[in-house]
Amino acid sequence: MVHSTPLQTAQQDICLDDIRSEKRQVPVTGRAKKRLHRRRLLKNAWIVVQLYKWPWRILRVLNQLRLRRNALAGAANVHKLVCVEGQHLWRLHLPPWESPKFDRFVHSELQRIQPHESHADRLALAHLAITKKCPLRCEHCFEWDNLNKPEALTTSDIDTMVDNLLSVGTANIAFSGGEPMLRVHEIVNTVRRCRDESQFWVLTSGFNFTAAHAKSLKEAGLMGVVVSIDDLSPDKHDAFRGKPGSFKEALEAVKHAMDQGLVTAISTCVTRDKANPQYLHAFMDFAKDLGVGFVQLLEPKPVGHYALQDVLLREPELRALEACFLSCNADDAYREHPIVIYHGYYQRRGGCLAAGNLGVYVDTNGDFMSCPFCHKKNGSLLDSDFEQNLNDLQAMGCDSYGQFGLS
Repeated sequence: MVHSTPLQTAQQDICLDDIRSEKRQVPVTGRAKKRLHRRRLLKNAWIVVQLYKWPWRILRVLNQLRLRRNALAGAANVHKLVCVEGQHLWRLHLPPWESPKFDRFVHSELQRIQPHESHADRLALAHLAITKKCPLRCEHCFEWDNLNKPEALTTSDIDTMVDNLLSVGTANIAFSGGEPMLRVHEIVNTVRRCRDESQFWVLTSGFNFTAAHAKSLKEAGLMGVVVSIDDLSPDKHDAFRGKPGSFKEALEAVKHAMDQGLVTAISTCVTRDKANPQYLHAFMDFAKDLGVGFVQLLEPKPVGHYALQDVLLREPELRALEACFLSCNADDAYREHPIVIYHGYYQRRGGCLAAGNLGVYVDTNGDFMSCPFCHKKNGSLLDSDFEQNLNDLQAMGCDSYGQFGLS
């Protein structure tokens, strides 16, 4: 188990006290959360009244908005927020509640419930895999077949893809790879140029996420960072990631991100051996100790390096993930722990948010896919008729989960 004491293994001795930010992304609960929540609900209601006018439509839309929120939260209430530099966030890849961009998010959600004439974003989130290059060899890598081949995307291509996404309205753009920090200067320039039109994120192993790069990204306008940590044991993490020292690099990336006030999350792939209450809650204690705002739980999928392998979680293991998701977000015992994000929970109940519906994945060739784990190509984001490609992807839907929506 990893806490503030030195972490000792056969090969490594890492003390978290030496790699921990003095800043913490503090959960907000109790009365403070209730005050913020009431204020946000009143703002949402005012937006609905302005858009829909008629009382029967207002009540219907407010109820549908509540149901969509509950589907994402796994509960009938918002139990806690995360405070980052005075701003309060409810979910990863959503704007702070106080920001105009959250009002824009509400407009977009309302458009999906009941069309209106105000501006709305087409996509809530787009993942852009901007490089094939990576110094790691991760066991679960979904881009394995493209890894370290010659680059297909130029700097101009990246600019075009971002501009195309912004032209249809994309609330969040997350740079991935490969290892996106190998193209950090292009990320900095893109974020600086487009920071007012979208929120930008980096999904990283921690490689090359130095203090200087964290500072440059923050100054450019980056919103947040998601760092992959796939085991509590440094040696097991490094073996899973195929690179010695990658555990320490990940911890250092978390520190540098938090030092700069970037929204910081840990993402972890929960394989069968770790899908149990003991490990999951130990991992949450570890995340709390680091002070991050969010933990994202990912299920292994039989794509990329896992293709044709028996890696899908079974029912008892899925129940363990769902129990962790619900308890850590709602139980009093976990009031001080990070908010847990677990897409599998609502996908199994409400359908897939990706597949061109609310989100999309663009691979290292610039081609559309439903998500990082569904590798059916459907045209390119670089095509002149890219929007038709996006429409076709949405119409095709998700084989595993169908379309996201509530009856």
